[in-house]
Amino acid sequence: MTRVLPFALSMVLTGAACAGLQNPAGDVSHPDVEPFLGVYVGSFDSAQSEDPADDLNYNPCEPAADERCLTHHAPLADILLELHRQPGGEVLLTFFRSRDDRDAGRELDLLGRGCDTRLGSLESVDLVGREKARASTAAEGSAYVLASFPLHAANRLCLGKLRPTSRHHLRLELHPATATGAPRVRVVIDKNVRDTNYLYVVEDGVRRRVTIDLDNQLEDDDGDRYRVCIENDLGEYERCVLTDREFRSFALPVPVPGGVAVNYTWWQELRPRLRRTQGLYVVERYVGRFESAEIGRADS
Repeated sequence: MTRVLPFALSMVLTGAACAGLQNPAGDVSHPDVEPFLGVYVGSFDSAQSEDPADDLNYNPCEPAADERCLTHHAPLADILLELHRQPGGEVLLTFFRSRDDRDAGRELDLLGRGCDTRLGSLESVDLVGREKARASTAAEGSAYVLASFPLHAANRLCLGKLRPTSRHHLRLELHPATATGAPRVRVVIDKNVRDTNYLYVVEDGVRRRVTIDLDNQLEDDDGDRYRVCIENDLGEYERCVLTDREFRSFALPVPVPGGVAVNYTWWQELRPRLRRTQGLYVVERYVGRFESAEIGRADS
């Protein structure tokens, strides 16, 4: 899912995910997660795209020699997610390829073969009410529980699939059962953040986007000049001009011995005046959708 968020809002959401409503030191009970403990089945969106390179899980293969590179290799589709509590009280999250793997205790390496992916115990919990849910990337304005787990991988090639940061997190949005469906889990892992700020000029109070044609750069004694194209009312960039320098001056009295002298100071400003927005970013995420599944262990 890709969405443009104001930077301030994205920081609020990130803070909620990483900090949450922490329990007191030593308390790992997290009672708000209790109703959601169990097994869920679902898939990641990236496993169902046309391009196998979109997969969250790492696929070490050579496109010229390995036909597996042409299709999704071991896609994260129809897999199991289990949210469970340890005897000591810690809440853990594990993934399994199938029911047989779950019965045998063979956990799925989420980021791919040889990545040695590890998910830490539940780190934080945040209760997201209806109003906050409407402003988030969650969905449809319903209340839910946001749980955060630290994510580690021994192989740095695998972490290259995720947003560059010193700490990686996997977040669960735990949605309660409704009259029309079972409890749902939405898994969110940050993939990338792209700067989507843009240049613009203001003409008659209207903000118009600007593109710079770097292929038409001119060099002269007064410095580089660029060809810039300005957006019209139809969103087209048909009107282009060369930037220039506008010189201005003002008189600054400077005291000197025996009287007052006038020193003329000047400066230059780029014309048209280019401005840049701030705080606009596209947050790209890997998203998995899971629904509650009544699955018991083979020996139960």
